[in-house]
Amino acid sequence: MTNVPLNRLAVIAAIIGVGTGLFVAALNWTAIGIERLIFGADHLHNHDPFSNVSPLRLALTLIALSIVSSWAWFFVHRSKNNEVSVFGAMQGEKMPVAETVASVFLQVSTVASGAPVGAENAPRVAGSFVAERFSRWLQLDMDAKRILVASAAGAGLGASFHLPLAGVLFALEVLLVEASTRTVVLAIITTTAAVATTGVFVPTPDVFVTVNLHEGPWMLVAAIITGVVAGLCGHWFKLAAQWMAKRSPKGRNILWQMPLGFIIIATIVYFFPVTLANSRWLSDTLLGEGLVLSTMVLLLLCRTFMFLLAFRVGMVGGNLIPAFALGALAGSVVGTVLQPLIDAPVAAFALLGAAAFLSTTMAAPLFGLIAAVEFTDMEPQGYLPVFLAVASGVLAVRVWAVIVNRDVRAIPITYASWTGELK
Repeated sequence: MTNVPLNRLAVIAAIIGVGTGLFVAALNWTAIGIERLIFGADHLHNHDPFSNVSPLRLALTLIALSIVSSWAWFFVHRSKNNEVSVFGAMQGEKMPVAETVASVFLQVSTVASGAPVGAENAPRVAGSFVAERFSRWLQLDMDAKRILVASAAGAGLGASFHLPLAGVLFALEVLLVEASTRTVVLAIITTTAAVATTGVFVPTPDVFVTVNLHEGPWMLVAAIITGVVAGLCGHWFKLAAQWMAKRSPKGRNILWQMPLGFIIIATIVYFFPVTLANSRWLSDTLLGEGLVLSTMVLLLLCRTFMFLLAFRVGMVGGNLIPAFALGALAGSVVGTVLQPLIDAPVAAFALLGAAAFLSTTMAAPLFGLIAAVEFTDMEPQGYLPVFLAVASGVLAVRVWAVIVNRDVRAIPITYASWTGELK
């Protein structure tokens, strides 16, 4: 355990939180500027900026994006200083300045330009970078650095989407895998400072449509069924994304693989422009008026394929908002099929599916359910169905894991043991 007094660490955490908030604000305004430049609209005033342009222009934009991005990532990857992940920084690795800054701004720029991946990886890396450099400058011990880097990564995520509690839980549940007094206090302080700082410079995004969940028996049945289906889908989606990312090109192959992959994506988008719709708009639509079954199935298949293909050809990004949208799609499909049998609105299935899918994709049940609560400004009477959906999803994944690998019986359900990223 670190020997640095908690009071001193609290002051340091607040400073790091402010720095993280400023960095995230710069990233958000970069994304907003690029959206306005390319599409003539931004996600603050239009939940789906991509709808402002024709399918042909959207397809050509994606192809141009892939060519520029392939060269940009090629130069970032071939730098003499290798990029360092959040986990690497937690273990004491030094994050290079130029490569890290280039990587995070490149990530938000590509997502803002239409890349079908999430944007939350950049603010996480930005927060960990601020904490790692500041901790190194102060010559803090390894345990203090580990806590501050994880707290700042969660703070970056929380500040980017205005999810303060989810940001704290991300640091505790996903990165630190512990909840001592020290880690909880520092994560809260860092995230609070970051979210408040970003909020000064960037307008707070609107929450999704609020879905009226309740504790009736049919709603609880819907939660269990949707949790199992969406939870398993989220787990398989995570495994597929990891498989694709591990096989993504880092050398010269990225110069032809990324454009080729995006030609396929652009073709899909040209014929079905809705497949590239902003994930926030899609989630909001499913939680509101909804879509017809055929459209939902098409979107679920195409968006999953496009996301995985983008990872396979070298695009870098996150999966939070895409996973939430895919979970809402999966839940909506389940709800539409079961609606004649279960007395619950399809929008309720969508929200339950989003929470379960996100929880197993991130391998973080608490984070997934709290993100769903904060995203929708949920009323307290809706907590129980969401908790039940998330628990059902996690247990379904656990049963599946034991079936395919009996050695998993002795392994606890944590992000580290599921993914091996902390080994």
